[in-house]
Formats: sequence, structure tokens, C-alpha cells
Amino acid sequence: MHPSKIAASIILAIVGLLNWGYAALRTFNGAPVEDSLPLMTGGLVCFALIVVFAAQGRKKP
Repeated sequence: MHPSKIAASIILAIVGLLNWGYAALRTFNGAPVEDSLPLMTGGLVCFALIVVFAAQGRKKP
């Protein structure tokens, strides 16, 4: 995988984990789960992009 995609994957992983962590914190502090769903979805999108970047970096035999 290209170094720029590796860096982007690391940044996306950090952002995804922060989204999930903040969503969990909000939920545990009493916010409705429906209000935290956009943050959880954003984290899921970040990890989906990491998978796409990894798939693009593989060479077909």
C-alpha cells in the first residue's frame, strides 16, 4: 500500500475510534442512543474506508 494511504488509514482509524468513544461517552452520560447514532455511523464509515484502501493496495496474482 502507498505510504499516503497508510497515513490516511491511520488518521481514519483515530477518527473512527474517537467517534465511537465519544458516542459511548454521550450514551453513558444519558444522551439517547438515537443522538449518538451519527457518530457511530461515522466511525463505521471510517473503518469501511480503511478496508477499501487496503483492498486497492493489493495486487492481483
